[in-house]
Amino acid sequence: MQKRFLFFCTGSDRIPVGGLKSMKFVIQKHGEDTEQLPSAHTCFNVLLLPQYKNKETLKEKLKISLDNAEGFGLM
Repeated sequence: MQKRFLFFCTGSDRIPVGGLKSMKFVIQKHGEDTEQLPSAHTCFNVLLLPQYKNKETLKEKLKISLDNAEGFGLM
């Protein structure tokens, strides 16, 4: 699950040469409570999270996003 999260946010499932402490990572609010899934700007290591009502909804939506992060035959 950690590798999927890293891939979703950065576009790579590999840890940088300098380790995770060398990587800048940003979590940013992305709109009000909606049914929208989390998204990411992989070039800038930014995770965009809508403001969900509770942690269970956040966990569910993030899991859906991580499970479906691959597409268009790129991998």
